[in-house]
Amino acid sequence: MVARGGIGNPNLLKQIDSWFRSGERVPNPTVRQQIAWCKELSEAVIEEKGETIGVKKLRSIAPKFLSGCRWSVSRKRLATEPETKADLFALLDAIEEESGDRTVGRPERDVACAHDDD
Repeated sequence: MVARGGIGNPNLLKQIDSWFRSGERVPNPTVRQQIAWCKELSEAVIEEKGETIGVKKLRSIAPKFLSGCRWSVSRKRLATEPETKADLFALLDAIEEESGDRTVGRPERDVACAHDDD
């Protein structure tokens, strides 16, 4: 399930690798970082598919970049409202302005893993 978890979280593999190699927890990315990654992917998808089809495909992908942002009402709008790249980027910019330095996902906490008992 790592592949599905990695959609919208490019940092996930780095976090898993660090945990298993050293037990060190890599912090979750900020909203600002997630939006930068989303914009980078959006540029590539739109370049490959064209703006009309690309933006429609991104409606299902873009919200996943902010799936840990339960406090962001604007993220739900990403799935339905954008018709153009400008619309998409305007929504992403509004979310970044609203929440830029907040961390995506659950707050850091101690989690016991099966290999901790060894």
